[in-house]
Amino acid sequence: MNSISDAIAELQSENIDGIITPEVAAKMIFESGGTGTIFAVDFYKKGNKQGKGKNELRQFRGRLGSTVKKGLAGGPAKYNPAEHGLIWAYRMAGDQTETPGNRRSISVSGITRLAIGGKTFYVTGAMHK
Repeated sequence: MNSISDAIAELQSENIDGIITPEVAAKMIFESGGTGTIFAVDFYKKGNKQGKGKNELRQFRGRLGSTVKKGLAGGPAKYNPAEHGLIWAYRMAGDQTETPGNRRSISVSGITRLAIGGKTFYVTGAMHK
């Protein structure tokens, strides 16, 4: 890429609707929650304390909604995911990476791409370290 106009042309050729921050991506996901809107997101996994799977780029197709919080193993959550930079979402059928129906955490700071409401956005500033 040699110039800003080249970058814009590339975005248009890939049908990218815009460039947003991780915070804006999270807001868009949360605002869709009440309607059960399906979204797709690429993000870097945070990993656990031992570093298992850390920095792994994941693709996720899911939705928010009241059913995401129902039936959590071990009862109600012991923490607020938003305080840890996470979004809890329900994995939809058709996602090729894992069994559908699983609830997963998405790292807000690791989001690199969001597709929602028929639009696709690149997300800048994703942290993967």
